Amino acid sequence: MFCGTDACIESIKLKNACLVILAEDASQNTKDKFENLTAETGLGLVFFGEKDVLSKSVGKENKAVFAVTDKGFADKIIELIKESKGAI
Repeated sequence: MFCGTDACIESIKLKNACLVILAEDASQNTKDKFENLTAETGLGLVFFGEKDVLSKSVGKENKAVFAVTDKGFADKIIELIKESKGAI
C-alpha cells in the first residue's frame, strides 16, 4: 500500500495499484486529480472515511489518498465498504 499524493500517482503510473482510496474530506483539487487519473487508467476509486482516521490506521499523518497494491486486499476493502455504505 502506498499513501500520499506523490507515492500514489507513481504507483498508478507504474501500474502497481489495484484500487485508490480517497478520504471523503480530501481537498477538491486532490479529488479532481485522482478522479481524472483513475478514469484515464480504468482503475477503481472509492471515497471513504476521514483523513485523520485513515492516516492513523496505516501509521501515518495527514494522508488523504491511498493506493492498494494487492488485488485480494483491494477486493476485500471494496466488499467491506459496500457493506458499510450500501454500495459504491
